[in-house]
Amino acid sequence: MAAPAVGIAAFAVDCAGTRTVELQSTLQVRGASVLKPLLAWTAASCGALAKDRAAWEILARPAVTISDNVATAALWSRVGEEQLLGALNDRVGMAWQVHGEGEHPSLRVLVTAGELARAYAALASDDSDVGRQVREWMCQVPIEQTFGLRRAVCETLGVEPAAVGVKCGWFGGERAHAVVLVDTRDRTVGAIATTTWRPTAATRAAVRNAIGSDMKLAAAHEYLVGEEIRAAIHRALVAADEL
Repeated sequence: MAAPAVGIAAFAVDCAGTRTVELQSTLQVRGASVLKPLLAWTAASCGALAKDRAAWEILARPAVTISDNVATAALWSRVGEEQLLGALNDRVGMAWQVHGEGEHPSLRVLVTAGELARAYAALASDDSDVGRQVREWMCQVPIEQTFGLRRAVCETLGVEPAAVGVKCGWFGGERAHAVVLVDTRDRTVGAIATTTWRPTAATRAAVRNAIGSDMKLAAAHEYLVGEEIRAAIHRALVAADEL
């Protein structure tokens, strides 16, 4: 497999404000599951879900913690489908659009690492009950869906696992992304990595053999780009520490 195109960005949020930096840029890529916390965060203030916190939690929690596609699709439809993306765009100052066909529309939103850094910085800045809840759910993402990032972040920054929120996404043996939020004593730092590559017969076979098992699909993408993602997140965390 040829080396993937890697996008890297970082941010820091504290009492002085928000700072972001894009360390390595790429073309926009489909965001896959890394959009789920942002969509869940926005859905809480949209449509009928704005008045029904319990209904929101029933859908948003599994969408964020275990990357449940059915729950995400339900959030998307309950808020009027692309109206949810429009509300997210308004909230974080983006112009994201759904691209092409294939996966569910919520997984086909085109993003860059730098754009994700700005959007997640907005989430990290939100001190509302909903903002805190979504970040807490990111800290509950199971280890098999994290590309080993929670442990790597703890080693890099000397923080406890409970302080590390993670959200990863992947699809088809052709792209995989990761977002990390870390609460330190006086601020929150974040790191973003996007990767995409031209699929080969071998990468397609690896994914085809894993179909039907979320754990095997995650492991297949870990095998393909796990090392690159961890290296990118490490670089971003070092940069975030200097912001």
